Amino acid sequence: MPIKTLAGMAILILGSIMGCTGTYGNISKQSGTVDKITLAELTENWDNFHIFYDTRSGRWAGAIMFDPKDNDTKLIGDSWIKIKDQKTLNEKIKEIQNLYDYANVGVIKGPNDQAFGYMYFSNRLHIPIKVVDPQTLYVGSLPPFRSVP
Repeated sequence: MPIKTLAGMAILILGSIMGCTGTYGNISKQSGTVDKITLAELTENWDNFHIFYDTRSGRWAGAIMFDPKDNDTKLIGDSWIKIKDQKTLNEKIKEIQNLYDYANVGVIKGPNDQAFGYMYFSNRLHIPIKVVDPQTLYVGSLPPFRSVP
């Protein structure tokens, strides 16, 4: 069997095992239209959230994380920078819109599809999310831009 086939099978098996352990979260597309929250709604109700952004370049925002204040869950991460006012939030949204033509709002979910918050980002980015405890998710750093040799 070719090495690429074996490597692909190993990745698939490892991914299945990791998905069954319940120690990882994910960011999912919003489904349906009833409970779907828009970027406009998040921006309008910004004071109902703890809001953070992270960068890929050290300069411009690459993702914005919205952690609802009114629930008993918490989103944490070492590289995420707190946004304290609506002006800064609007600036970071514009940075993402300038960086990505295809950014959207996803739902940050823990085990059993429990919603912890929202993220405005490019769904092409892989952002690692790990369960700390039943009420806390650790959201990892955004991947850096790749440099071309």
